[in-house]
Amino acid sequence: MAAKKVTGAQTAAESTTEAENSVKKEQAVNSAPKEEKRQETANTEATEGAGNAGEETFIYIGPTTKGLIENTIVKGTRESVEEYLKDVIAEIPQVKMLIVPTESLATNRAKVKQAGTLINKYYNDVLSLSRKAKEV
Repeated sequence: MAAKKVTGAQTAAESTTEAENSVKKEQAVNSAPKEEKRQETANTEATEGAGNAGEETFIYIGPTTKGLIENTIVKGTRESVEEYLKDVIAEIPQVKMLIVPTESLATNRAKVKQAGTLINKYYNDVLSLSRKAKEV
């Protein structure tokens, strides 16, 4: 029985050592400087260093139309981007709904291809309207 108690004591000591090691690792991870932690959120605060707090990067995910090419990237506030593209938006209002922030590009790109989604409807409307404009 004494041998079993020693083995149990060794196992408890090993467990304690493992627990201490994992606590030390956790402390090392959590004690990273704030600069390193900020890099993880660089995409959400990409414009912080630019000086324009409301400025973002937008991408047009609709089909190529007169005056606007698919995957066009524009920087600025939502209002300034819409002002820049006002001629195209005046001709085809659905274009406005296909200008999305680059942070949500992956999600919206998938929705464009998925039948039955609202953004897919806008894409097809723009495609249809741009084809009608070419025929006339």
